[in-house]
Amino acid sequence: MKTAQLQNELATLSTVLLSNLDEVVFFSKLSGFVQDMMGEHKVLGFEVLSDGSTRLIAENGHALSTAKLLNKGLGLSGYVARMKRAYYSNSVKRDPIASTGIREELVEAELCLPIMIDGSVIGTLNVQSVKKDRQFSESDIAVINDILNQLQSPIRNMHLFLMAKNLNRELMTKIEAREKELSNRVEIQTSRHHEDSSHMIGVSKNFLEIVQMAKKIAAQDFPILMEGAHGVGKKILAKKIHTWSARKGACVVASCSALNESQLDRELFSSKGLLIQANGGTLIIDDIGSTTNHIQTKLLRVLVSGEMITTDTEEKVALNVRLIASSKVQLQNLVEAGSFKEDLYYRLNTVGLRIPSLRERHDDIKVMAEFFLNQNKPEAKVLTSGAIEKLSSYFWPGNAHELKNIMERTYILTDGQYIEAAHLPEFAQEVKVEVVAAPVKYTEFTLFDLEKKHIIDTLDHLSGNKTRAAKALGITVKTLYNKLHSYGLIEAREQ
Repeated sequence: MKTAQLQNELATLSTVLLSNLDEVVFFSKLSGFVQDMMGEHKVLGFEVLSDGSTRLIAENGHALSTAKLLNKGLGLSGYVARMKRAYYSNSVKRDPIASTGIREELVEAELCLPIMIDGSVIGTLNVQSVKKDRQFSESDIAVINDILNQLQSPIRNMHLFLMAKNLNRELMTKIEAREKELSNRVEIQTSRHHEDSSHMIGVSKNFLEIVQMAKKIAAQDFPILMEGAHGVGKKILAKKIHTWSARKGACVVASCSALNESQLDRELFSSKGLLIQANGGTLIIDDIGSTTNHIQTKLLRVLVSGEMITTDTEEKVALNVRLIASSKVQLQNLVEAGSFKEDLYYRLNTVGLRIPSLRERHDDIKVMAEFFLNQNKPEAKVLTSGAIEKLSSYFWPGNAHELKNIMERTYILTDGQYIEAAHLPEFAQEVKVEVVAAPVKYTEFTLFDLEKKHIIDTLDHLSGNKTRAAKALGITVKTLYNKLHSYGLIEAREQ
C-alpha cells in the first residue's frame, strides 16, 4: 500500500514538473518531495551552472528569494557536480570536502546526490540531518536514486531548458560587455518627464537586430527617425543611442503631444529652451507627427542651417544638436496627407528605425514579464508555465507599457510565491475574421475600368499609402497621381 501510494505521488510530481518549465519550480517541488519522504532537517536544491559553479535556489519545497552561489568545486554540491556521483559525510564538521558548503552549525551529517541525465549533472539534492546518531549509507542513496530514475522525463526536459537558458545568458553577457565597451560613460538624462526604467530587455532576433543597428548608427552624427506603436520603447532606445554616441552634452526630451503650438515653440526655441539645453548633445523629439507646420518649419531650419533665432530674445544661436525624432504613426502617410513637411521628413529619415511591437517579439514576452514582475521587489515571485502561456497568447496592444503595468498589478494582488494563469487578468481575445471566398463570376470590363479597379483596390489594401501602392503596382508615384487624376479621384498634383 505504501509503495502504491508512493507511485501515485511520484506520478503527480512528474506531471507537475513537466507542466512547469522553470528551474525554481523544479528544484522547489523536488526538494519538498524528498524532504517529506526522508523526514530530515533540510533538503536543499542546487542548480549546477554551465561554468561548474552551483547555486542554492530551493529549500524544503520553497524557493529562496535570493540564490546563494558557490564557486566551482566548492561544497558537497560542487564536489558531486564534478565527480558525477553521490557523496555522504556523517561528520561534516571534520570533513574537508564539506567545509565550504552551505549549512547551519547544528547540522551533523549530509548526503548529496547528483540530478543527472545522459551523463550531464543539472543539479544536486543535499539532505542535511541534525541527529548526532544519523549515519547516511548506500541504502539512502538507492532510495533517492530510485525516485530520480522515475522522474527521467521531467529531468530531461529541465536539462534542455537549462541548456537553452545558459546559451541565452551567455549571449546577453556578450551583448552587455559590448554595450559597456561602446559607451563606457554615464548616460546623462535631463528629460522633463522622469522615466521609470531605462532597461532594454529582449532576446528575440528582430529585437537584437534593431539594437545592433542602433549601436552602429550611434557613432554617426546624423538625424534618426524612429517609428513604432505606443509603448514599444522608442524613447528608451533613443536615450541609449545618445549613450553609445560620442556626444558629451545632455540628452533632452521634448514631448510634442503634451503641448500646444505656442507652448512647444517656447519650450524648444527660447533662450533657455530644450535646444539650448541639448547643445552639444541630443534632442529627442517625441511624437513629432503631432507638431504643426510652424514648428516643423523651425526644426527644418535647425537641421539645414545649424542655427536658430530664439523666440524671446530674437538672438541667433549656433547649434550642435543631434535630433532623434519618434512617431507612433508612419510619417510617410502624414506627408502624403499634406500634414507633415516632406523636406523635414527626408532630413529626419536619413536613417529610419522601425521598432517592432511586442506581438512581433513573442520570445521576449516571458523574459520581460519576469523582469517587470520582480523589478525592485523585496521577494521574487515565479511565473508558472500556465501563466506564461496565457501572457504569450495575448496580442498586447499597449506593448511593453501594458505588460509592465499588468505585472506590477499582479505582484501586488497575488499572495504566495507562484503566479498562476488565474492570477492574471482576463485578456480580451483578438478577433480573427475568417474570410470565405465567394465564387468568382465573370464580369465584362474594359481595360481602362479593370486598371482603375485594380489601382483603387491596391490603395485600399495599403490604407491609402500612395508610395507603397506605386511600388506594388510597378509604377512611379507621379504616374499614380496622373492616373488618379484621370479617374477624377484627385485634383491635379502641383509639380
